[in-house]
Amino acid sequence: MGLMHLDYLSQVLGYHTNIHCILPACTHKGKAPAATLYLLHGGSGNSMDWIRYTAIERYADAYEVAVVMPEVDGACFYTDMKYGYNYFTYLTEEVVAVAESLLPVNKEPAKRLVAGFSMGGYGAFKWAFHKPDFFKAAASLSGASFIMDLFEADTPAAKAALEPCGPVALNWGTSDDLRGSMNDSKTWIDRAAETKCALPMLFASMGTEDPSFDNCKAYLQYCEEKGINVHYEEMQGGHDWPVWEEMIQRFLKWAL
Repeated sequence: MGLMHLDYLSQVLGYHTNIHCILPACTHKGKAPAATLYLLHGGSGNSMDWIRYTAIERYADAYEVAVVMPEVDGACFYTDMKYGYNYFTYLTEEVVAVAESLLPVNKEPAKRLVAGFSMGGYGAFKWAFHKPDFFKAAASLSGASFIMDLFEADTPAAKAALEPCGPVALNWGTSDDLRGSMNDSKTWIDRAAETKCALPMLFASMGTEDPSFDNCKAYLQYCEEKGINVHYEEMQGGHDWPVWEEMIQRFLKWAL
């Protein structure tokens, strides 16, 4: 098993950034990985989070999965920002090009997976809904909620997000610019239902004490009403690493 750190000048972002990659032991023996997992971090995180807080290296070896962990700005929501950087383009185009040209990862759509927690769960589903032919399966761990519900809630965090220098303004301009756009998680579902496109297998999970638990249930109910199949699992816990540690293992077992 190998852990690689790539610090390079991104052509999309225009600055040096990091990608961490895990190559399972099978690659050292000349065997292709069974799958490639693009694994996204949450808000205020970085590409080391999954390595620091979980045993993702062991899971990569157990399932023979190559893991690619990119890094983005802590509150960008994997978005081509209105005032900032093109993180969605970076993630879906440059990260893939770098990983698939430099590393012995599996490049078959039927063997590609994407997952993330919190903001990364939003990013994983966003990628899967907008580029459905690219993945076999996608997982949103504690991230399956309508984004408008999160930013329009009567909470200090939601109100702060709407401030002039908050993530809503920096990422999209205003909440009205976000609503109905490609970044609106309700709009993804509506468009997929209207076009009846073939989506990847979708996996969602949530801790029962997570502040977004009710939002998640509303999201899943709406998916069901629209004919979008989402496999859902929950466990006791909040918006924290014990939940994501358990659920990434469940996702890999379910998807593979």
